[in-house]
Amino acid sequence: MKVKKETPPNYIAIARVFPNLELSTTLFCYGDTIYNPGGKDITPDLEIHEDTHRKQQGLTPDLWWDKYLEDPQFRLSQEIEAYGAQYNFACKAIDEIRGTNRMKKWALEGMAKALSSSMYGNIITMAEAESKIRNYGKN
Repeated sequence: MKVKKETPPNYIAIARVFPNLELSTTLFCYGDTIYNPGGKDITPDLEIHEDTHRKQQGLTPDLWWDKYLEDPQFRLSQEIEAYGAQYNFACKAIDEIRGTNRMKKWALEGMAKALSSSMYGNIITMAEAESKIRNYGKN
């Protein structure tokens, strides 16, 4: 994926729905590009998260974004998939370095905290987010 240190082409629409976004820490996927206005370090697990959004968007990122911004349940489904893929990747990486379950729990807590935050419109509790992220892909 390409990375640009600027806001995405639909930023005005995003800002209408999420007026308090912190641009220094927020990444946006639009098509095959990660928009990174704050210049945040993009770790491999974040690349997996954003690549999941690229796949979800297919050839119509504009339509995906319209639905994402309008429909909180759609937004939740897309983020659970992206965080689930990110968490599964992180767990494999932790296992490769012979890390601990505590490291996995720490990663899960960070992702669940983000998903349950106002950044996504408070669409899920932290406990629900932890459960859905942890169990993503296990059905």
